[in-house]
Amino acid sequence: MSPGTSVPFDRAAEVYDQTRRLTAEASAATTQLLRTELEPRQPCLEIGVGTGLIGLPLHRAGIRLIGVDLSAPMLAKLVEKAGGRPPFPLIIGDATRLPFADDVFGGALARHVLHLIPAWQGALRELIRVVRPDGVLLINIGFSAGPWQEIGDHLDALIGETARRVGLDVNRGAELDEAMAVFGARARELPTVWQESELTMEQYFGEVEADVFSWTWNVPPDLLTDAVAETKAWAAERFGDVDRVLEPRFASVWRAYDLP
Repeated sequence: MSPGTSVPFDRAAEVYDQTRRLTAEASAATTQLLRTELEPRQPCLEIGVGTGLIGLPLHRAGIRLIGVDLSAPMLAKLVEKAGGRPPFPLIIGDATRLPFADDVFGGALARHVLHLIPAWQGALRELIRVVRPDGVLLINIGFSAGPWQEIGDHLDALIGETARRVGLDVNRGAELDEAMAVFGARARELPTVWQESELTMEQYFGEVEADVFSWTWNVPPDLLTDAVAETKAWAAERFGDVDRVLEPRFASVWRAYDLP
């Protein structure tokens, strides 16, 4: 992958819904949260629509969507989940070069996308170009800090942050706010969506070693194995039994950006 290339998720299509967990309750709460923002601003665009974790429930809630993703297998999984036919228009495309005219959407959304795009500011610029004035961008770049963040920081220290990061750091919401302010957008933090979790450290480290997360794809296997083993030992001392649920619930935070 070259430094300027976004990460395609072809290899993650079959496991994405399991490893990017969204419970039924969290999905319903997220859909209602986003629907409130998007309903008066249709049609809407989702970049990184993927397997439809966000887009399919929004579509079923009556939001008119177009979805864009780099990965054909991810879009194929969305179609499969929808019963074999595209539920709304789906386009294989790059978020930094959107195939739309100016001002054609009333709103746009992105969940867990900007950290995969080296030129993420360019993706923002494209979203602002295709969304009408007075429209809204809804962006979720990660989850609240907590024990999992400590584990991520420990892995960073062993692997190197540059190996794990491609685009926007998911924990730097202030950096995103500043980038959007350059375009005159006003930031709002939407009400928190809480999600129950049954994820254990043992399960997480197993998934890391199985390469189900995109940040592992550029890490040499021996380095990854050693980093996981050391982090697992450290985490067991820091947090206790690796087979217990580390964080029974966590917060998912969406930001809304109102365009001038």
